[in-house]
Amino acid sequence: MENQYTRYPSGISEEKLSKALGLYWNNDTQDWDLVVSDANRIEEFLKFYLEKLKDDDDKFTLMGLIISSFDDIAPNFDKDTSKLWDVCRTILVKECYLHYSTIMYWSLFENEPDNTFPISLLMREVWEEVKLNF
Repeated sequence: MENQYTRYPSGISEEKLSKALGLYWNNDTQDWDLVVSDANRIEEFLKFYLEKLKDDDDKFTLMGLIISSFDDIAPNFDKDTSKLWDVCRTILVKECYLHYSTIMYWSLFENEPDNTFPISLLMREVWEEVKLNF
């Protein structure tokens, strides 16, 4: 659903975040967030997001990486991962206008629940919390 909140990751932000976080970067890389996702670094990514980022493009781009990293281990969250998901969900709800495209993409509403990303059901729950804002 295209609207005024639709946005896409910036190659400039991908490169900047790659350098800051020691991640792979190549200008020709498609789906950077999927290529460099790392479930073992979710806590680090969230901390960087909360403590270092002010720029909306950087926040939007890093959130894509964070969600992709959660997707790598969903729905098999342990207690620690569930706590990290709560932090991420809070960010998504609080900054829903910034992360509208991320929420919509990962929710995969055009598919039935059994034909979605592992994280889709959790992202659909986020949408339920924020949809009245749109």
